[in-house]
Amino acid sequence: MGDDLHVAKLLSSRLCHDLVGPVGAVNSGLELLGEGFDQGSDEDGRALALVIRSADEAQRRLAFFRAAFGFGAGAKGQATLDEAGSLAAGFVEYSKITLDWPSGYPGPVKPDVVKVLLNMVLMAMESLPRGGDVGVTFGDLDEGLGIGVTASGETAVLRDDLREALAEGEKDVGGEIGALSARNIHAYFAQCMARKIGGLIEHSEGQTGDIQFAVIFPESSN
Repeated sequence: MGDDLHVAKLLSSRLCHDLVGPVGAVNSGLELLGEGFDQGSDEDGRALALVIRSADEAQRRLAFFRAAFGFGAGAKGQATLDEAGSLAAGFVEYSKITLDWPSGYPGPVKPDVVKVLLNMVLMAMESLPRGGDVGVTFGDLDEGLGIGVTASGETAVLRDDLREALAEGEKDVGGEIGALSARNIHAYFAQCMARKIGGLIEHSEGQTGDIQFAVIFPESSN
């Protein structure tokens, strides 16, 4: 129970960290609007644009995190990869990331599959500090549903703390949790979710320096 509470606290810290930026920008824009009304400034349009963009960004992030960490995907027990793609596209909208997500994959999947996939996308984005491309692939394999996520771009690198969190998630349930933080808790969470439904997130570096994540879910996950 103590470990579960620790993970929950770190996930909450992660959410607050990622949302404080756009929410704070909304507040700044409102302050600029207030100053403009008081002083007859011509900056009202710029301030209003800042508020609109920041509020939209916060809404997109909330929708993404609700599915990635909570019960936002598959309210009736099933979800689709197209729905996950829409959430991921919204999440990268204001970033330096270009997302390549195939559409039209047949059939629903379990919500936990979507959670793992969205967190893999998040890890891929964080492997591109200067921006780049995140590509997602799906494949019907003999073993089940194969999912690949690739991060391609200048100085693409998988942070050491994410590697460590993925490794921690591979350990048997009940084992002692190592060093986790709000920066890497999602990698641990994703690996635990993947193991729960019969998969294991693996990572590698391609010949061109891109970072690759892959997982196979058995047919029972669909």
